[in-house]
Amino acid sequence: MKIVAIKVTPLQCVETRATDANTPQVVIITGAKSQLAQALLRVAADIGELALNSITSENTGAPLKLYALSRSQLDITDTANIAAVFDQYRPSWVINCAAYNAVDAAEHDAIEAHRVNALGPELLAQQCWLSGARLLHVSSDYVFGGQAVCGIAHAAERAVCDARESGVEQHQNPDLAPNSNPNHLPRPFVELDAPEPLSTYGKSKLLGELKVVAVLGDGATIVRTSWLYGQNGHNFVNTMLNLMRTQPSLQVIADQIGCPTWSDALAQVIWQLVVQQCSGVFHYSAQGQCSWYEFACEIQRQALALNLLSLPVVIQPITSAHYAKQALNRGVNLAKRPSYSVLSSGKLRSTLVTLNALLMPEQIEWQDWRQQLNRMLRRLS
Repeated sequence: MKIVAIKVTPLQCVETRATDANTPQVVIITGAKSQLAQALLRVAADIGELALNSITSENTGAPLKLYALSRSQLDITDTANIAAVFDQYRPSWVINCAAYNAVDAAEHDAIEAHRVNALGPELLAQQCWLSGARLLHVSSDYVFGGQAVCGIAHAAERAVCDARESGVEQHQNPDLAPNSNPNHLPRPFVELDAPEPLSTYGKSKLLGELKVVAVLGDGATIVRTSWLYGQNGHNFVNTMLNLMRTQPSLQVIADQIGCPTWSDALAQVIWQLVVQQCSGVFHYSAQGQCSWYEFACEIQRQALALNLLSLPVVIQPITSAHYAKQALNRGVNLAKRPSYSVLSSGKLRSTLVTLNALLMPEQIEWQDWRQQLNRMLRRLS
């Protein structure tokens, strides 16, 4: 199956949806300016160039024609706008990348967070149900509460104390970075685990999932991911690189454990789910786990090796409580975040293997988080 990415203007006309195997199936990607939407287009271009012979559609064998629409072209909270866009493009699939992702700001802007993260997906699902289109909705690890045992917090406190006592406040080698004892960590979350969001953002993302399933039932496709980053947009990696170029030292939280995930790897997974016409709830992240502190140290280590940074800076581990107290002193009230939000990708991997999913140009989706980080940073070097 060939994937063709097309730039669109609001008034562009699109042919009616195809039923024959030679006519493209239309895929609409919402939130065109987001890092995930950009990754979906980038990966689609790679597939078109490198893997045409290995890509087949499970149902029709038809090529996919992509239309990435920005908020000005498709406002997912506007019923009339959604209906007009569906009538114009007649999509077979909609991939919802539009989201309110400002976790802390959502605490003071709950109405807008719920409007975008809950109402928007519901309206998209309703229009998909009316038109017969499929919907893939992207959600978050923050739907979980991360009720980790005390070992995580104790490990973070120990990291802070050890660093101060030794005078060494930075770990260039990830193997030397403070980490909680694996025996004290909970297992990664699976799809059947009960969500328990701690923040307004997490609650809005969970509500969006529930509303999509309420409309589409078993036909909905939901992908939860974690700690997403990429070369485009605002994310932890780009923020750290900018701070490391301008600040002599950084403080980074050491008692929140998750898994960084490269947007291009998630994009590869999403295309496989679309091509295979998969439905259900799936978790996807890179392999392994780390704290934000360990993530920052690894970013610096690799960036120095790739000459993206000229000099190292001191990176200090800090607890969530201490970081929140510092923010409160500046008049900023931070949202609660899960202490542990690692996702298990086992169901997804098993599903794609069982369905003999298409071979992507490179098997980046099952790599360790450090390997994925290296692949992304190399694109910046």
